[in-house]
Amino acid sequence: MENGLPALLIAAILMLSTVLMARGGFLGADAIGQSLRQSETRYGQQNRTGLTVTSTAIDGTGANVTITIRNDGQTPVAAFESMDIVVQYFASGGTRYDKWLPYTSGALSSDTWTTGTFTGDVFEPGILNTGESVEILIRVNPVVGAATTNLAIIGTEKGVTVQTYFAGPP
Repeated sequence: MENGLPALLIAAILMLSTVLMARGGFLGADAIGQSLRQSETRYGQQNRTGLTVTSTAIDGTGANVTITIRNDGQTPVAAFESMDIVVQYFASGGTRYDKWLPYTSGALSSDTWTTGTFTGDVFEPGILNTGESVEILIRVNPVVGAATTNLAIIGTEKGVTVQTYFAGPP
């Protein structure tokens, strides 16, 4: 009896530790599986999102750039406030500027961007569905220099990017 009780206690501790370790392993495997499912969903959305730049324009002052993009993918683009726009441009005098521009839903101010006219927007107004186009209106300060070649990169909330070059004002 004197050996039986400690042996029983040791066996109970071993069983409890085995159960706890197995439970931890199962929970870890479940968390990894859920993470992989979310990653696959995001990757699928990225593969089904396709943007094409259809035109670029700049006004005579060099402050306002208009880039028109078309959604050629299957996934709609809706969260414009989560999109990123980065411009790399040259001002007069040759000074180079690299800027990330925040989205504004109100009036366009210096170093911001907003959406303009949607073309072909018959289904879900304000959301860029397949085949629809939207103008991206950008205002920079200091203004873009004349006869310069500049770059704009547009990234969606799903991680899809498109880039385009635009010329400075004549």
